[in-house]
Amino acid sequence: MYFELKDATADILAKSRRREDLCDLPLNLITSEKEAYDIQAIAQDALGFERKGYAIVGTSDASRRMLGLTTPVYAEIPSFTFLEGIKEFRLPPETIGVQCEFVFTMRRSYPEPGEVIDIRTAHDAILTCRPAIGIIGRRTRRTFIGYYAAIADFGLHVATICGDPVPRFPPSEVSRIDLTTFLFKHTVFSGKATSVMGDPLNAVTWLAAELAAKGRQLEPNEIVATGSCTKILQVWPGEHLAADFGPLGQIECIFT
Repeated sequence: MYFELKDATADILAKSRRREDLCDLPLNLITSEKEAYDIQAIAQDALGFERKGYAIVGTSDASRRMLGLTTPVYAEIPSFTFLEGIKEFRLPPETIGVQCEFVFTMRRSYPEPGEVIDIRTAHDAILTCRPAIGIIGRRTRRTFIGYYAAIADFGLHVATICGDPVPRFPPSEVSRIDLTTFLFKHTVFSGKATSVMGDPLNAVTWLAAELAAKGRQLEPNEIVATGSCTKILQVWPGEHLAADFGPLGQIECIFT
C-alpha cells in the first residue's frame, strides 16, 4: 500500500471511530504487519488524544478462535476510551462483544535500557492491578477476519471500563484468580486468569517485547489491558453484565 493510501485509510478510520459510524475500507488489502501497525499509528495520531496505555486482544485461545487471529494484537488506548467509575455504556455500531480482563498500571518505565523482559522484571515494574471490561468492535461495515485488518482497525479496541485497584494486591497472585461473569444475575461463563497466556503477567512481557522491538517502552502510569480471560461475550442494549474477579472485586455495567 502506498504511503498516501496509508494516510487516507488511517484518516477514514479515525473519523469513523470519533463519530462512531462505519466505513467501507477494504482492510483485507493490507499486506504486512508493519503496514497494519503504520496505519494504526497514523490513525491514533489523527484522533489527537493522549495515550492512556495499551489494550491487547487475542491473548486467550478462545478469543483468538472467535476473532480469527493467529497471535495477539495490541493498540493504544486513547484517553477518551479509558473509563473509570461508570455504570452504563452505549454500544457503538459493529460491537463484537466484551472481554473480562485485567488492567495493570505501570510503576516505572519498562523495559529499562538493557533490562531482561520476563515475569520477574514485569512484576517489579507494575504498581497495581484492577478488574476491567473491555469492549471490542470494528469500524468497517464488512467483517474482515484476520490479523492485519484487526491491527489496522485500532486492534479492535473500542473502550476499557476499569474498576478500582485493590491496595497491596501483588501482581504475582493474579494468575490464581478464577473469574465468573453474570448476565441478569445468571452465570454466563467462568474462566481462569491463566487463560491469558498462562499468566496475565505474560501479556505485559509480550507487549513490552513488541514495543522494545520498535524502540519503545511502557511508561510510568500507563496501563496494560491484558485481553480476555473468558471467551468474548456478546452483549446487547439493555443487558447488565457483572464480573466477579474474586480478591480483585467486582465490576459491572449496563449496556445501552
